[in-house]
Amino acid sequence: MIKSLSACLIYVLFTAVTAHAAKTDLVDRPIRLEDFAYGMALDFSGQEALYQVELPLAIYQNTTRYDLGDIRVFNAQGEMVPHMLRQQLTHASQPVLQALVYFPLQSASKESLDQLSVKIKTSNGTLLDIASKQPVSLEQLSGYLLDTSMLAQAMQALELTWPTASESFAGVLTIESSQDLKNWELLVLDAPLASLQYDGHSLLQNRIDFSPTQAKYLRLSWPTTQAALKLTGIQVELAAKQLATPLHWIKIRGAATNQAGEYVFDLGAHVPMQRIRFDLPQNNTLVNVTLLSRASNEDIWRPVNTALLYKLQRNNQPLNNPDLIVTSHDRYWLLRVDQGSGGLGSGLPDMHIGWLPQQLVFVARGETPFKIAYGNNGLHPAEFDMQPFMLMSNDIENGLHTAQTGAAVSLGGNQRLDPVPPGLPWKKGLLWLSLSLAVMVLGWMAYRLIKQMNMADTSGDNTKTE
Repeated sequence: MIKSLSACLIYVLFTAVTAHAAKTDLVDRPIRLEDFAYGMALDFSGQEALYQVELPLAIYQNTTRYDLGDIRVFNAQGEMVPHMLRQQLTHASQPVLQALVYFPLQSASKESLDQLSVKIKTSNGTLLDIASKQPVSLEQLSGYLLDTSMLAQAMQALELTWPTASESFAGVLTIESSQDLKNWELLVLDAPLASLQYDGHSLLQNRIDFSPTQAKYLRLSWPTTQAALKLTGIQVELAAKQLATPLHWIKIRGAATNQAGEYVFDLGAHVPMQRIRFDLPQNNTLVNVTLLSRASNEDIWRPVNTALLYKLQRNNQPLNNPDLIVTSHDRYWLLRVDQGSGGLGSGLPDMHIGWLPQQLVFVARGETPFKIAYGNNGLHPAEFDMQPFMLMSNDIENGLHTAQTGAAVSLGGNQRLDPVPPGLPWKKGLLWLSLSLAVMVLGWMAYRLIKQMNMADTSGDNTKTE
């Protein structure tokens, strides 16, 4: 019996140790390339200490953590080198609006806008007064002249204000620029404007975007067949001194669910999103929607935003709602459309995701070629932090050289992306093993004690009988 008990104890101990070793494999040994699902070569020239590379979409599609904690960088000797991830400049900077001085242009027709007498009384080019050569009886409001000579930065948009009216309005506006009030260059042709009311909803399109431009004067005009636009204010949005990094875009076709007015979208990756744009299937659609998201199919849907989506045609001009500003890494999205206004009609919506790839900065220690490895469901983020070092000097930040990623290659395969089955907690296993062993020892001691007592009783009985 004692031999059987010993064999049982040895078996339980071996099982616990084996399970613990299987679980702590990546902790007890250096991490290798084959521990990751895929890899990409890092190509660069020179012998600099630090390099930066923009992460491609394939990495976001084949990593298991939204924080990209299952990424490592290896040199030719298979050694890991320090790295850090950082977000590039966001696409939209804080808008800077500034009111402009503007003058109404009175003329008999659009063609006569050039026949103006302009008085400039200051040496810095500030516009003080304008007067028309047309007879007063023929004058009508045909446009506006804007003084932008005092702006120190380039312009990138105008926001117009006009009196609120009960009637709907839709039209177009043309913008021209000039340095001398004589020669004009086309900046925007027939930009749509609108003030619409429908079914209790209001739509205001009073912003006109254009490429960053520096000019002393702007001229606004509209077709002669269009009603005059009586403005009460004009503001200009100044472009940022440092242009933002352009967004990358992904198009995803929606899929209808069993619930009316619900459409789901699978991005196929957990990219750092900045903007969402919807392409509705039919013209003249105006609906209220709720946007929800979740990181995985097992999570519950979380509300992200509510918005008014529209796709309208007025005077052969398309009117679409602006992009939705969203900051998220979630992969799955749900568009819930209010059916009170008729929904989206037939067809499926498209979802366009604007995202900004992160940059990976790594230390080029060791021999080339270097490789970035990614995709491991059981790996935690690296413990080194290079940010304090990066902040030590602007020369380091501004002097980073650029690397390029090569084609993706398989390392450990897709099985590295699968969830890791939970192993036996080794501390609890050893504790239960110790308790079991103690109980067995106590039981064995009790058994021996009872046996000895029985033998003593038997000996006593035999003595009395004699």
